Amino acid sequence: MRNPMNQHISRSCVLLVEDVSAMRLYLRLALERCGAEVLEAANLTEARRILRAGVRPTSVLLDLELPDGNGLDLLGELPPGVPVAALTADDSRETALRCREAGCNAVLCKTEKLADLAPLIGKMERSRQVAPLKPDMDPGLVAQYVNYLAEARLELQRAGQCRDFDAVRRIAHRLRGTAVHFGYAGIGAGARAVGSALASGSTEQIAVALETLVERLLDAVESHHVVSAQAAAGAR
Repeated sequence: MRNPMNQHISRSCVLLVEDVSAMRLYLRLALERCGAEVLEAANLTEARRILRAGVRPTSVLLDLELPDGNGLDLLGELPPGVPVAALTADDSRETALRCREAGCNAVLCKTEKLADLAPLIGKMERSRQVAPLKPDMDPGLVAQYVNYLAEARLELQRAGQCRDFDAVRRIAHRLRGTAVHFGYAGIGAGARAVGSALASGSTEQIAVALETLVERLLDAVESHHVVSAQAAAGAR
């Protein structure tokens, strides 16, 4: 029987992304005690599979360190307006700030007690705002930026093939500083991931982060062209 004190989140559908099975079970039970429906994913791949199936969670609990990448990389792939609480064992101010800057609504430290998640989930979901995919701005300006994204994708591919990591860093830095203002938070997060991979010096991490960013750029450009074509057809 559900606790009547937790009825305020009884219609919640929480996407829980956590790779440690015991921790995932612990959090799932805590959420279910709140009356929430829980969708579980052990990694980014499983989380993306759930999202691509058309599921729209009302909130997300997102671990940062996952087997196939950083949890923050998922932020740009969530439906607009879905609140996110980051899960991390790192209680540093720097990590909390990084999560907030990436778009997380809350940061939960795993070293603290997490048995009662009702207040957090309820607060996040009551305050969520369903935002448009892109800001309300001149369509010509958006189209100009999308053209820049197309050029940046080609430049990144060439720089990656030539292992010109200085060029990769410059391009990623520009994307990180501009994408969010045009409604492309996923590209901003991807650019941030490329910067982190470059700092690590791991060739494998750089390749994965670069490939992900290039894919996001391609998706953004193609999606914009599809929407523009549909709008033009509807105007005729």
